[in-house]
Amino acid sequence: MNEQEKINKMINAFKTKTIDSALESFSTEQNDEITNKVREYLDSLSEEELLNIKHYLESLLNYCYEGKLLDEEVNEEDKNKIEKLNENELFLLKESIIYFYGRLKLPIDISILKKIYDIDDNKYIKLNTTFSSLQTFNEDLELDFVNKVLSDEEYDKLVRSWTMAYFKLTPNPYDYKDNEKDDWTPAKKPRINRLKINDNTNPKYKKAMSFRLLDLVVLYLFIRNRKENNLTDEEKQIIRDTNIEYEAYSENKKKKLLELRDLILNYK
Repeated sequence: MNEQEKINKMINAFKTKTIDSALESFSTEQNDEITNKVREYLDSLSEEELLNIKHYLESLLNYCYEGKLLDEEVNEEDKNKIEKLNENELFLLKESIIYFYGRLKLPIDISILKKIYDIDDNKYIKLNTTFSSLQTFNEDLELDFVNKVLSDEEYDKLVRSWTMAYFKLTPNPYDYKDNEKDDWTPAKKPRINRLKINDNTNPKYKKAMSFRLLDLVVLYLFIRNRKENNLTDEEKQIIRDTNIEYEAYSENKKKKLLELRDLILNYK
């Protein structure tokens, strides 16, 4: 299946909202180009249409987690379809649904993401669930995940590898492992561009502020593991000027932001 076919099948799943269309489209590997095209479609929908898609994705996730997420009955026929998936197909299905759930342009249910984060031990799922929680500005998953990443070598490598693979359009982002030598510009550039956004009139301002902590974390991980701060003077100035004061941030998060900014700028 080529990229355009994957895009078409995903859009069809959002239109038909069936288990079958979800299984056909969401249980395959994605990349930045594919998800961007699908998100363009989602962004074009009305609030009512997005609410229907939100409920559809929540229901799918509930099936993936054996009815543990929602207080509603599970259809046995649909449940059996999920149970027939192999381990990798189920993982990819969860990944896709969690990703798109967190990118809907309307409020999502943080309690569902918290349950997934607690239930699922897969590190990629924890990463994806954390990123999907950012739009809520609830910091529980974010701060827990950041602590894991900064203190655990496996989580550290996971985040670097996933980031490089995703933006380099690697066919299977889950197979790629960062070797600490490759040019990490594909990971750096989008984060520096987002850290530039400090003006609340910018349409991307809220999203930029929601990603601020993890953007700094990712930059620091690459610098720390390559044992070299190769940021340009311009990039350092962008980081120095980046806004870490935001009304939705807790004092704990502001402290962590300041700490990471200093670690990046003062790394020798």
